[in-house]
Amino acid sequence: MSAPNTISIEKLVRLIGTPKCPILVDVRPPNLFEADPHLIPSSFHCGFDEIADEMADRVGERGEQSAIVICQNGTSLSQGAAALLRDQGVPAEVLEGGFEGWKQEKRPLVPFAKLPPVDARGRTVWVTRARPKIDRIACPWLI
Repeated sequence: MSAPNTISIEKLVRLIGTPKCPILVDVRPPNLFEADPHLIPSSFHCGFDEIADEMADRVGERGEQSAIVICQNGTSLSQGAAALLRDQGVPAEVLEGGFEGWKQEKRPLVPFAKLPPVDARGRTVWVTRARPKIDRIACPWLI
């Protein structure tokens, strides 16, 4: 049975890429992140001591937003980070099984080296037109 402040991997998979996807925060310690420099899609890596400042910036940009905290195994580090965020008024949950659980289920991972560089506010540059149109026939092929 899962804890009340956790989210299952299956539920997170359904949320990634949707407008309702929470902010995904990877709080693995630097030595564990350097040993396996991959991220869950749409997540960002942030040290535990920097989480308050990073989340204040990101939540401020996106308005009312919740967060999902990811650590190596989904235990004490992510629970502490989620509690810190909840204390700051950000609804936060922990990913069950953490990064290792995601990897064991063979879910997709993004190599950190392949990500474009971010600006001072943590954003990347995307080149697209102002109002892109969706080709509904091509969508299943892209997915």
